[in-house]
Amino acid sequence: MSLIEWFLDQKLSDWVQGLGSLAAAGAAVGIALRQEQNERTRADAATALRRQILAAAIGPVLADMRSLARLRSGVLQTLGRQRPGEPLPNVEELQIPLPDIFMTTLDRIDVFGAQTAAQIYMLIHRVNDFNRIAHNMREWDVPPRIWSANLHPKLDPVTEALDALIPRMDAEVDQLETRKNPVQT
Repeated sequence: MSLIEWFLDQKLSDWVQGLGSLAAAGAAVGIALRQEQNERTRADAATALRRQILAAAIGPVLADMRSLARLRSGVLQTLGRQRPGEPLPNVEELQIPLPDIFMTTLDRIDVFGAQTAAQIYMLIHRVNDFNRIAHNMREWDVPPRIWSANLHPKLDPVTEALDALIPRMDAEVDQLETRKNPVQT
């Protein structure tokens, strides 16, 4: 039997049913793929929004910390020129307070990605290290001229970390503001 004879022997309804079954299966797969893509798009948008909101909360705190770090650098420079008998600054005048927002948001910091999260963890470590050494300088009665030599190498990495993180947070906030206020044409 040839292919043409076999084809003509088949019932048209069988062919229509077979093609319909294939079309239905293809449509079901297409619908499932589309739903999965929509869910992934929604999840990515939700993650981006969480990242942008967290950046909006952390960004100003980082800018304040950078200002404090610059002030502390100035205090350290004046300590290098301090005369014997002048009063030493309080530890609070040297330390950089670590705002509570870092501790309360550490479980969500991964929304920024591994590199930025690592930079934030490193910043926290560096600030704690600087504060610990500033406290020890005061407690151990280290001469003020030595404070600058010991604290500046700890303060510079804090400033570098802040300088790296602030533009990243600003970019996230800019994306949030762009989303919030779309440009109308």
